[in-house]
Amino acid sequence: MTAPLARFFFTGPSLLRAPFLALLAASALLAGCESLSPAECATADWRQLGVQDGSRGRTDRAADYYESCAKAGIPVNVAVYRAGRVQGLQSYCQPANALNEGLAGNSYEGVCPAPLDQNFRNIHGIAWREQDARKTLERLQREQDQMQAELRDSKTADDRKRTLRELLSRSDRRIEEARYAVRDAGYQLDRLRSDMRQRGQY
Repeated sequence: MTAPLARFFFTGPSLLRAPFLALLAASALLAGCESLSPAECATADWRQLGVQDGSRGRTDRAADYYESCAKAGIPVNVAVYRAGRVQGLQSYCQPANALNEGLAGNSYEGVCPAPLDQNFRNIHGIAWREQDARKTLERLQREQDQMQAELRDSKTADDRKRTLRELLSRSDRRIEEARYAVRDAGYQLDRLRSDMRQRGQY
């Protein structure tokens, strides 16, 4: 982290210091992941950028934006950005969105406030496992199809065919296990959807 960045957060308003201690560790890992060009810094609507990050379930990126814009000598309104992000999180942290994000295979970065976090995690986890089980089954079936095609190919050597037969035998077992996982995950997802409908969340 650059010296100007550290001075800004640690000598700025006291309300910014505590959240930044957690942000500091995260931004060290994500350094360079999010940046703005000088032109973007000059025209940025910090509230809208915060709303956008919050509504997409992104972690607080004020430090990344500040460092990018500091190079161009352009200030970042961190308080306004964070207020916008809180607003965006209000739409992101809804139960129906947790379901949609999980089914889309999108990860959850633990951004929802404590009263909503656990429920979001539970719903997202059930939905994510269902789509992951389906993807795993599809991948195993593609691999099996490829091995069967190679086995049928007259150009395949005999020793390779013996290996393929062994692999296909194992593949059958793995596919059966994957099918069971899909059925179980689908059952859990159906129960979740039914419960959410009863609660008016879906």
